[in-house]
Amino acid sequence: MKAWFVSDIHLKSLNERNGNILLRFLLSLADGQQEITHLFLLGDIFDFWVGDHDFYLQKFRPIVEAMSRLVKQGVKVVYVEGNHDVHVKNFWTDQGMESFVEDRYFDLLPWTVRVSHGDLMNPGDHDYAKYRSFIRQSFMEKVAEILPAKQLHRLGDWASQVSRKKSSHYRRDSEEALRNMIHTYAQKSFSERAFDFIITGHMHFRDEWSFLQANKNVVSINLGSWFDQPQALVLDGAGYHWEKLD
Repeated sequence: MKAWFVSDIHLKSLNERNGNILLRFLLSLADGQQEITHLFLLGDIFDFWVGDHDFYLQKFRPIVEAMSRLVKQGVKVVYVEGNHDVHVKNFWTDQGMESFVEDRYFDLLPWTVRVSHGDLMNPGDHDYAKYRSFIRQSFMEKVAEILPAKQLHRLGDWASQVSRKKSSHYRRDSEEALRNMIHTYAQKSFSERAFDFIITGHMHFRDEWSFLQANKNVVSINLGSWFDQPQALVLDGAGYHWEKLD
């Protein structure tokens, strides 16, 4: 077993640095340059993707095709929706991948791993909770299918810029509080069901924390973003390590 995890790339174009890096990374996996059994994409891989529109397929076709190659080679590819990629489950499942929104557990022997995007780690963000509840309604999925993709994309691009400007200041000024949220979320999640690792994204900074609960050593990992250093987490039977990507 060798599982790779990435999140929060916020890709806008294949022509970006990170677009090129992501494509090279996926092709290296598909070409057998790295061992892989699982690939987990934990949300916000794209800066904005709503619904099952051909517009996004055309915009990011080489990346989609590289992921599809992995699926055909027997790799289990899992796409977790974030808060910038919404109602995309149908698209990715049509490509042969598993896709979902809420937390899920995976038996990656010898480990039990809980994965999620992590956008519910801040219970005090009531505005986001209301937004999330609204945007996740089934009728909003139908609206996203009806509206022209280019119009949605322009609206989403503007909203992403506004959100990032606000959240970047908040993360910079509140990193310690956010780390505490990650840790509290990990402990609360373990109390619901035991696991060895909990792996999340969303917070845009890397965090590794081990804790002892119910006489069990548990590891919480937040993947961070690709804004500074593109990287992937690798988990195998011996434990985990990080791979820098370029």
